[in-house]
Amino acid sequence: MSRVLFSGYYGLGNAGDEAVLAGGIELLRRQRTDVEIAVLSQDPAATRALHGVEAFPRMQLSALRAALRGCDLLLSGGGSLLQYATSRRSLYYYLFVLWQAQRLGRRTMVFAQGMGPLQGRLSRRMTAAILRRTDAITVRDRDSADLLRALGVISPAPVLSADPAFALTPERTPRVEALLADLPRPRLAVAPRPCPGDLPALNEVIEALRARKPGLSVLAWALYPAQDEPLCRRLLSELGGGALASGLTPREWMALAAECDVVLGTRLHALIFAAAQGAPFLGLDYDPKVGAFLREAGGINLGPPGDLVATTLTTALEAALSGGAGEGSPEGWRDRAALSARMAVELLD
Repeated sequence: MSRVLFSGYYGLGNAGDEAVLAGGIELLRRQRTDVEIAVLSQDPAATRALHGVEAFPRMQLSALRAALRGCDLLLSGGGSLLQYATSRRSLYYYLFVLWQAQRLGRRTMVFAQGMGPLQGRLSRRMTAAILRRTDAITVRDRDSADLLRALGVISPAPVLSADPAFALTPERTPRVEALLADLPRPRLAVAPRPCPGDLPALNEVIEALRARKPGLSVLAWALYPAQDEPLCRRLLSELGGGALASGLTPREWMALAAECDVVLGTRLHALIFAAAQGAPFLGLDYDPKVGAFLREAGGINLGPPGDLVATTLTTALEAALSGGAGEGSPEGWRDRAALSARMAVELLD
């Protein structure tokens, strides 16, 4: 029996990253029912409970090496792991995990990652050197593939896939039903996150929504509760109503997106949940990964958070509610996402 080990930003309470992992697990099990799956996690107990897989402490060197020795294939990703925006330490950690697996003779694959930004000659050279030693690379957007080719990573050739979260099967639970019960349609989901310009942007969102279309219900999404709940609570307080969604499982988030008429998001996975369910979406372009997705998926790009103007948002919301935000079929995104799992299984076989 083969064992796959996932390396990523798992076990830290971010719904987007947990959706990536849940989607990756679902995709692999569709391809090979007998594959064993393990995860490097910040909170192994939480990962076992949420995903039903074995998990190891990601920052404990002895446990990390034991997990690598016990696997046949390391999947680095998905998400945006090889980038400089979070910190240099984060980039070097994920490169170190790949390097350790390669030293141990394990197969390695970059799994549906979003690449960059990468700054500094050393960071770019190290990334390129380690990725050239991987067995396969899939990326979730064209900008990431272009960046790797610019770094000279042409073998293995980067293959365009999609975020594994697109593969998730929605789960409409009593918790989802309770959130929707007092929110008549049309429903607007707002998914903020702390970033440069977030507070001015939130003020503009509040101003636009105070004059919103009569009957438009507001649902605030805290995809990373530790960071997002304060912004969500302020939004709802200023508007004098609405509901807060927080602490849901990835499949519950997907089910909730299916019941929203438009999604306004700063967090990437709010937009991905919307696109996967065919809901119109608008994004605040705080990071290259958001802009890359909006270009590919056809959502409305509102620009950087600090540049948002209430009148612009009002016009964009009207266009979205009329069906003018988001292109491509959910089935097409799911097919693209499945490519990463097929390539991973080929490496196992």
